[in-house]
Amino acid sequence: MEKLSVQIDQLLVIIEISIVLAGFAAMVATFQSRRIESISRGHVVSLAMIVYISLFSALLAAFSLALLNFRIDAGYVWSTSSSLMGIATTGFIVYLWKKRHFKFVSIVMKVTYYGLFSIASSVVIASTLNATGIFFEREFGPYFLAYICNLFFVGFAFARLLMRPLWKAVEAKKGHTVKGRQS
Repeated sequence: MEKLSVQIDQLLVIIEISIVLAGFAAMVATFQSRRIESISRGHVVSLAMIVYISLFSALLAAFSLALLNFRIDAGYVWSTSSSLMGIATTGFIVYLWKKRHFKFVSIVMKVTYYGLFSIASSVVIASTLNATGIFFEREFGPYFLAYICNLFFVGFAFARLLMRPLWKAVEAKKGHTVKGRQS
């Protein structure tokens, strides 16, 4: 029972972190969107990724807690929740794959994105194995690891969302300095 209480505490922390990240992303987007012409496709995709993954993570963790409150066997809860996590992660992969536009990103970002897609695919595989009881025994660990990966993706998108206007300002300032020297 002590192990389950630690797992419940971890799910509660995931819910809190997920909601906080979604809220901060909304605040950042609100302040950054004052100049509509400066909003890019990448900006919107990053924001969507943060909000969708964060809120779904909170919802799924709350669902798991609800099942546990009905005294459903923990193995069944982790199996069901892993299955839902695998389905959701697949949905996020498909959504982001359709929204990606690699024409305008550097080679480093392309490699980064492909790496993130590979990690997300690993989450789907681990979730499926955990849900079916293959290799894993319908346990909390792979389910929790999927949350960690999702929060990593959200953190990555959040950092990009925060830094994008700063980098644009630096590039604009750099452009003005170069033009001033050429005159």
